[in-house]
Amino acid sequence: MWHSFQNRAVAADGDYLDAHHPWCLGCGTDNPHGHRLRARRRGDGVVARHTFDGRHRGAPGIAHGGAVITVLDDMVGMLLYVVGEMAVTRKLDTEFFAPVLLGAPYEVSAELASRVGRRLAVRTELREETTGKLAASASGLFVVVTLGHFTTAIQKASDIPSILRSPREERS
Repeated sequence: MWHSFQNRAVAADGDYLDAHHPWCLGCGTDNPHGHRLRARRRGDGVVARHTFDGRHRGAPGIAHGGAVITVLDDMVGMLLYVVGEMAVTRKLDTEFFAPVLLGAPYEVSAELASRVGRRLAVRTELREETTGKLAASASGLFVVVTLGHFTTAIQKASDIPSILRSPREERS
């Protein structure tokens, strides 16, 4: 996946974007605890429909704030496909305006606000799908990195046997 990131074709408006990897907590299809976000390009940004379920429960009937932040952060990760760069989260300041309800459909979006060198200023929002009411938003800073950032981390993590295996492999 990482090796092909910079070689991928630019997505056209409306195209769905690939998951970061199958076990990604935000968009991976194989993570049983994940959100399985299906983002698509919308102009210079990205958008997805998402419904939080019982796996994301905080208070009764309400999504855990950390689950909401995970979705917001991962949508910025999907935005990177449109920007055409690999980057990592440096800062993500989040505000909650209403409880995020389990079982209710939301639209989540992300856009690039500005870029200065390697610094990407980003914005992301979670809105009630039926009313458009803003439930949560975040602004943040992502920093462009090279493939070496990830390969170095993998090399450092190789001393921890379970870190490089999928959860299925750990159970075997």
